[in-house]
Amino acid sequence: LKDQFDNLDKHTQWGIDFLEKYAKFVKERIEIEQNYAKQLRNLVKKYCPKRSPKDEEPRFTSCIAFFNILNELNDYAGQREVVAEEMGHRVYGELMRYSHDLKTERKMHLQEGRKAQQYLDMCWKQMDNSKKKFERECREAEKAQQSYERLDNDTNATKADVEKAKQQLNLRTHMADENKNEYAAQLQNFNGEQHKHYYIVIPQIYKQLQEMDERRTIKLSECYKGFADSERKVIPIISKCLEGMILAAKSVDEHRDSQLVIDCFKSGFEPPGDFPFEDYSQNIYRTISDGTISTPKQEGMRIDTKTTVGKAKGKLWLFGKKPKPQSPPLTPTSLYTSSTPNGSQYPIFSIEPVHYCMSDIKTGKPRIPSFRSLKRGVSL
Repeated sequence: LKDQFDNLDKHTQWGIDFLEKYAKFVKERIEIEQNYAKQLRNLVKKYCPKRSPKDEEPRFTSCIAFFNILNELNDYAGQREVVAEEMGHRVYGELMRYSHDLKTERKMHLQEGRKAQQYLDMCWKQMDNSKKKFERECREAEKAQQSYERLDNDTNATKADVEKAKQQLNLRTHMADENKNEYAAQLQNFNGEQHKHYYIVIPQIYKQLQEMDERRTIKLSECYKGFADSERKVIPIISKCLEGMILAAKSVDEHRDSQLVIDCFKSGFEPPGDFPFEDYSQNIYRTISDGTISTPKQEGMRIDTKTTVGKAKGKLWLFGKKPKPQSPPLTPTSLYTSSTPNGSQYPIFSIEPVHYCMSDIKTGKPRIPSFRSLKRGVSL
């Protein structure tokens, strides 16, 4: 890793991006929890009974159980809000603060690495300049030496020219020696700084970057755990809410609800009794047993009941009431009895009793009881 500064730069940037990506994931999860809790509360509010002083509270066990379930669901929604709050404070907030600190620390370490690299580059440049200067002075010294040797071997050259070339040679040689020493010093300094850079400064910076990246990984691990702990902390309370729903379901009593319906709608009236049998033939039997009607006349006045009943059926009015007779109907007693001034009764035979009874069958309405006028008397 000593020569991979750029790669480490990219890797640490990726680590911060991944941290922020996870923070964004947690933020969206928090929004989901908040919206879920809000929707649950709205649902509970929608189905909760709007109690009015005029309205009685439902007493059915199924209704009471449903209201208890709504209360438990409202508590469950509150726990979802607790989860969102815990995630926001313990996970998302911590991630955002750590991401800011991580960016600052990374920037500082990278700046230190760049400064160290810039200083090493400066040392190399100084060493290279001294090297080039030393090389140039050496070439100038070689030229001065060649010029001196040529003049020294030339018989036509004057002594002044030879002396001047010799002084120039000594000057160039002296300057070459000075540049040589400068180059040696710069080279030694560069080698020392280069060794320090690659064996002390850069490894230390890389170690700091490594520790920073490891702390980032540890922080992610802690946030993963905190993310799960936020959910796990509310599990006991959520379990109690679910147990409350189960208890509410078990509290439903169908027999009690049925009894409530019976108590609510019973009228208190006794059921109607049996209709008595009305014997219209007792007067006939009574007259016959008294012997007041002669047998021939009675036989002559006998009427076919089938024919009479058939005729009576043919005279029914379907769409209106039958018109009332002009004369008031006579009772069977008035047909064969009459009162004397002294209060005694005697039979009257002007109208035959059998004929009257059969006429009553023709004209009389059937006495069928009507249930429309009966109120409900049977309690549920």
